[in-house]
Amino acid sequence: MNEMTASFPNINPRFQLIASRAIASLRPSLISFLVANRTRLGGNVANPISFCNVLFIGNFCAALSVGFIFGFKGIIRDLLILSPKFQIGLFINGSLSAILSGLIFLGLEYTTVTNAVLLGRLGPVLYAVAGSWVFGRKITKAEWFGFSLIVIGIFTIVFKANMYKINLGDLLIIASSFVYAITSLMDQLMLSKDLTVRVIVFNRNLVSSLIFFVIASSLFGFSHFMNAFSGKLWIIMLVYALFTIVVEQFLWYSALDKLESSVVSRWTSISPIFGVFYAYLLNGERPNQTQLIAFVVTMVGVFIAGLGKGKSKKQEIMIQPECTVSIN
Repeated sequence: MNEMTASFPNINPRFQLIASRAIASLRPSLISFLVANRTRLGGNVANPISFCNVLFIGNFCAALSVGFIFGFKGIIRDLLILSPKFQIGLFINGSLSAILSGLIFLGLEYTTVTNAVLLGRLGPVLYAVAGSWVFGRKITKAEWFGFSLIVIGIFTIVFKANMYKINLGDLLIIASSFVYAITSLMDQLMLSKDLTVRVIVFNRNLVSSLIFFVIASSLFGFSHFMNAFSGKLWIIMLVYALFTIVVEQFLWYSALDKLESSVVSRWTSISPIFGVFYAYLLNGERPNQTQLIAFVVTMVGVFIAGLGKGKSKKQEIMIQPECTVSIN
């Protein structure tokens, strides 16, 4: 990750970490805000900010941004010298990223941003459990207890807030947590093989955008994308992709390159605070009593789990993906 270390040489790594979590937590609220104001932002054209347009343009702009910043020639060269096994792995990772983005976008149409932020905490639990098996990392008793509290907070939202019925949006967000855990494991495995971050970020967003384009074109026809060029959509999505996807991901990996995992765990625990604040600021969502209880229980669980970080049999796991609900 040398390119990342060189990108932010004079910025405190703890600040990089907090900034990356603050930016990542902005995505669900920002997407909901864009959808709510789609007609005005799209030049009074009906439905310019649709599921396919946002996911296709957002990911495509992110890939372009990485290409222009680090050079398409160097990235393509790095991709071509990879073995077929890694090239297939990168394609699968990009495909899963497309599924992840789709689940979150659709979920936000049926549930609140606050619910999505809190339900997204299931991702680190799934990642930790799967990582303990894949990387040989022992989960401590404190972590198990913390994870249990997180799950209790999540099920408080799913059942209590919906009168003990499973809301479709909440179900989609929970499903996205499973996909997120898989992609996070793949990211760590690929980074452990010295694949550069620029290649992973570029490939993930490019493959995702192509998949969205092919699926939408097959289902709805090419005319479905005509409104993608309406109003300020391209400019908005370019800024969105550059700031909330590219900058956030590179800040995140740069911080991971310099900080110990115990430090990372402590500071990333504040992510839900950002998410709930953005939901109120951009979407006017005031957490109800059930959400507040779930928030407190979840945050206590996150804090306790952070106190019990164990070590791998071979080495301490340095890459600990943070499951902040995101569309990228």
